[in-house]
Amino acid sequence: MANDHKPAAVIESVGHLVCRTAGISAGYAAHILRSALSAVKRSSAPFGQDITVFFKKAASVPVTFIKSKKENVSEVSTRFKRRSKIFGIRRAAVMQWKEHRLAVKRKGSGFANAVDILFPAASICLLAFCVNSVMSRDYGVAVEYDGAQVGVVSGEDVLGEAQCVVADRIKYYDVEGDYYVTAALAITPLTSNDSVIDEAALAENMEGRISEKYDEKPVMEMADAAVPAAEEAEFESGKVKAYAVRVDGELIGAVENYDQIENVLDSIKAPYDSGEYEEITFDKDVEYDLEEYVDESDIVSESSVLKTLTGVESAPEYYEVQPGDNLWKIAESKGMTLSDLSSCYATYNGQVVDDLEHQVLRVGTLIQIESEVPYLQVECKKEQTFRKEIPYESITIEDSTIPAGQVVVDTEGQNGEQRSRALVTYREGTAVRKRTLETVVVTEPVSEIIRVGTGTSDPAINYNAPEFISEGGTGDYFWPVDGGYISSHQGDGRGHKGIDIAAPYGTPIYAAASGVVTDAGTGWNSGYGNCLVIQNDDGNVTVYAHQAELVAQLGDTVEKGQLIGYVGSTGDSTGNHLHFEVRKDGKYYDPELYVSQ
Repeated sequence: MANDHKPAAVIESVGHLVCRTAGISAGYAAHILRSALSAVKRSSAPFGQDITVFFKKAASVPVTFIKSKKENVSEVSTRFKRRSKIFGIRRAAVMQWKEHRLAVKRKGSGFANAVDILFPAASICLLAFCVNSVMSRDYGVAVEYDGAQVGVVSGEDVLGEAQCVVADRIKYYDVEGDYYVTAALAITPLTSNDSVIDEAALAENMEGRISEKYDEKPVMEMADAAVPAAEEAEFESGKVKAYAVRVDGELIGAVENYDQIENVLDSIKAPYDSGEYEEITFDKDVEYDLEEYVDESDIVSESSVLKTLTGVESAPEYYEVQPGDNLWKIAESKGMTLSDLSSCYATYNGQVVDDLEHQVLRVGTLIQIESEVPYLQVECKKEQTFRKEIPYESITIEDSTIPAGQVVVDTEGQNGEQRSRALVTYREGTAVRKRTLETVVVTEPVSEIIRVGTGTSDPAINYNAPEFISEGGTGDYFWPVDGGYISSHQGDGRGHKGIDIAAPYGTPIYAAASGVVTDAGTGWNSGYGNCLVIQNDDGNVTVYAHQAELVAQLGDTVEKGQLIGYVGSTGDSTGNHLHFEVRKDGKYYDPELYVSQ
């Protein structure tokens, strides 16, 4: 009887071992499967839910069985270990074998045991088959466009490209939310009847869906059909569609065609399009190619708009005062009267010049002159390199070892050099703006060192020299005032030491002869006011008194005809004039013998 049950006991022992191994393997497989199901569920919720339910049901029976067998095997193993310690391995094995026999006996038949062994194995095979079927199946992305499926594509990027295509072809607007078109994606398993389409086919299907939704209007007419409500209301109130021509944002007219306007504007720029300039534009912002709704009264002919664009307008022109300029010269060059020029708006270093006629006309003063200029002026930009001298600094040192009034140059001054790169804007060929991009100092300037004597005074510069000499003149001195006339001669019964040359306030004063500035007094200055004393190269001394403003300074070397100041009425003076003296060896010489007017 015992022999009859030996095969069954062996099978049962093998079955327990298989069940234990299968249980452990199924545990790992279930873990991996759960991770895969979670990933699938996140990407496709509907499909993930269905397959998860399926696998849970399919695996519940074998897992439950394996779990119970796993516990039984574990119990048997524990008893065998305990008996081995007490009775030894041999007796423990015999005892274990007897237990198997009793178990088989209780189960009744070998068929039942076979079922217990084969069912877990069959469940594992079924599970493996299901997993293999799911993993090997093809999937696609179903595109639902505004509530209706328009195709199945291989990935989301296909939808993105199709949307770009549709956006380029169709312009539609959001009118109270009615014209929004949205897309939804869902992962779907592919069958033998499904076909994956590309971005071109998807775009066509999307356009068809748009046409169906919006009362089957032609797709390419969507832009006109979806005019915003406000614009539609304007249209109904009498506005028409045309090309509005605007200059600096201001409407100058609307035309039905802008081709002629574009051609004329291009022809205005053409003379400057030689490759010399980096950018060619107008001084005003011109817009003409945008179609919009305008009032019927704004519609004009192209010729009328062109007449405005190519016409002239009154605009300010600025003149910058140059060395040697005076109001008479500027007025003559601009074809204006002196009175008209004097009434013009003027600034110097950003400060307004209130009374141009009676102020010093400084170099760099900007005078605003009204003139007619083209309505549209061509502006051209190009990059240029500029060279600029850096003036040297003069350092004056008093020296008591040198007679007063004498000057000794210890170190000749040298100007430095600076180079800059700038973007220059030209308007009608004239530079109007310069934006510096980079500045580099090439050569540093060298300071001039001058020693001025403070010893015994030279009688040649004694303001109170008593003797008048009416001979010895050369007649080759430069006339020291720009214009003017002699209002007082030397002597004049009151010991007048030179001549007075009357001229308007601010008239330029020039050096009569070359030399070095040995005195530059300001204030009252013994009645001479703002006064320059120049030691001439020929040995004479020339004096320039009552100036409004000194240009030359102490220690400066000046050339014959160089600007040194401006006519004024400082010190002991009545009226605007230059008091001019010629001195030598403590004597006063008649200046009229030295100058030629």
